[in-house]
Amino acid sequence: MEKNSTCLPKIGTGSLGVAEAQSTWSRMRVKNILNAKGYIVGRCIGSGSYSKVYQAVYRPVLLETGPGHAIALKLIDRRRTSKDYERLLPRETVAMLALNHPNIVSVMSIQEYGPFVCVFMDFCRCGDLLQYVQVRKRISERRSKLFFRQLVRAVQYMHDQGFCHRDIKCENVLLASQDYVKLTDFSFAKRCSEPKRGASELSTTYCGSIAYTAPEVLKGIPYDPKAHDMWSLGCVLFIMVTGTMPFDESNIAITIGHQERKQYGYPPGLKLNPAILDLIDRMIEPDVSVRATIGQVAEDSWVLV
Repeated sequence: MEKNSTCLPKIGTGSLGVAEAQSTWSRMRVKNILNAKGYIVGRCIGSGSYSKVYQAVYRPVLLETGPGHAIALKLIDRRRTSKDYERLLPRETVAMLALNHPNIVSVMSIQEYGPFVCVFMDFCRCGDLLQYVQVRKRISERRSKLFFRQLVRAVQYMHDQGFCHRDIKCENVLLASQDYVKLTDFSFAKRCSEPKRGASELSTTYCGSIAYTAPEVLKGIPYDPKAHDMWSLGCVLFIMVTGTMPFDESNIAITIGHQERKQYGYPPGLKLNPAILDLIDRMIEPDVSVRATIGQVAEDSWVLV
């Protein structure tokens, strides 16, 4: 579906005024407002410290019958967010509305009601990649390649458009179907360079999940966000083909040591295609100057064949 191709309202504020006292607002009140506008908010399908994601259906108020349009609603309570998130939220909004790619979750509408921000986006019915791996223990080489190719296309498009994700992980890869994945959650996204240009401006916001985070980020060194995305993408590929994490995140200092010495191991008895091992090795590379770029990964023989 093309972005904004439905009759969903575009970004804007609700008619009940942001200035109204925040204490009078609740999730239920927002749901009631949305229901009156044709949104039927269903079960919660995900949650974080400051947001919940709901399965929802949109049916224009004038259409009393007929199937609605299945969507996902991310409901953010800004009263629970940190100052850092308040600073990053406008960046997330810009990235979500600017990016339009088959393997990136489309945002169709963003609306505000008091302290709540409602983000309406694609509903991916098959859960996330981490759940998929956990159920199957690990993913076959053939299916891993299928998913990885799609992620590479998404990241290459994103980088070419001048955006970096900075929180690529299995939980942020959603399955629209059993064969089709989409990258989501641009909470830490930022503009990283002009489209089609080279090196990114260095970042000093140290974000992401430890298990997927490059050593330069964990050490608090100003870093290239594109290179950080590549490290994280390498971790995702490792997890798909092994069903395990490359690094233990329980102790950051130990984790950094293992990363810098490239001390990550594969499960005993697991025989992987040497081409996969080589690709992972070039992405989970502590030396940023030689870490594989998205263009190099897209041209890798294992990815192409």
